[in-house]
Amino acid sequence: MATQAKEQNLLRPRQLQYVLLALGLCTLLALTIITFILIGDSWWQTVTAVCSALLLVHFAFLVHDGAHFQIFRTPAHNEFFAVVTAALIVGASYSWWQHKHSAHHRNPNHITLDPDAKLPVIHTKPHATGIMSWRPIRFFSTHQGVLLFALMPVEGISIYAASWKHLLRSGTVKYRALQITLIAINHSVVAFLMIWVLSPAVAGTILGIHLGLFGFYLGMVFALNHKGMPLITDTRKGDYLLRQVLVSRNIQSNALLACLMGGLNNQIEHHLFPTAPRFTLRKLAVLVKQHCLRIGVPYAQVSLTESYRRVYQYVNRVGIGQSNDYICPLGTFQHSPQVIQTTASKADPT
Repeated sequence: MATQAKEQNLLRPRQLQYVLLALGLCTLLALTIITFILIGDSWWQTVTAVCSALLLVHFAFLVHDGAHFQIFRTPAHNEFFAVVTAALIVGASYSWWQHKHSAHHRNPNHITLDPDAKLPVIHTKPHATGIMSWRPIRFFSTHQGVLLFALMPVEGISIYAASWKHLLRSGTVKYRALQITLIAINHSVVAFLMIWVLSPAVAGTILGIHLGLFGFYLGMVFALNHKGMPLITDTRKGDYLLRQVLVSRNIQSNALLACLMGGLNNQIEHHLFPTAPRFTLRKLAVLVKQHCLRIGVPYAQVSLTESYRRVYQYVNRVGIGQSNDYICPLGTFQHSPQVIQTTASKADPT
């Protein structure tokens, strides 16, 4: 499978395509800023708040692709691009996010080693007593999936707070001075524009819409990838393909939806070939699906609405302690002679 992908030139960075994409996003961002200034102190600024939030998410997707070395041929160029884009345009710390995201890719959906596997739920027992047995609380505990989606708008604020906490902590932080300088410039420019153009009431509302939609958009994309898929508990180093495919979910997508999700609709292929640019993931999916069918490994692919439904139901089940059927699937497959003989990659292709 990996050999076929290389032969079909699906793993090579796509510098020209990414440069054109970045230029397009920068043009749209510049037009949004100009429109913001021209509109002035008006509630029509809600439109620019929506536009800026959507654009920042797509710049965040660019940071993600740079972090995976999908844009330029050298790791150093990819990393520098990601650092500058994250700090100067998104206003967040690349090094904070990269540390967290790398842990996720090393151990996706591992119950203790994946930081993204943790859920903000209140756990209740079937025979709870006291305040936990009250009817409103028990009703809420079985419908906590709503809470996951309701908290997503807060994710934007959380990202900025975590970025500053990471950069100001003691210890070694790569590109610390550069990130602090660029993030400070970003935040200062935003604050200046808000004070110069808007009244306090409009500024507060617009900022809230921008941050809320930014966090919600990111959350709605990333929540689909692994939540509700099997959780891994085995700490031994196992088969790379199994550890990535069994815990990832693809979204059935057309070209528009793939664009809106930054290519993360092909989550299985992204995890198997993290350096593959988003522009080739749909072609990679054909190879990966055929390979999984050939060796008998489940390949999860559902519609967008079905994925949200599964995430919602899963969070509800976790809250009342009924998620054991999602625990560690490796025992079913890791001793399969067919998988052991036919799986091409035993280690991360990066």
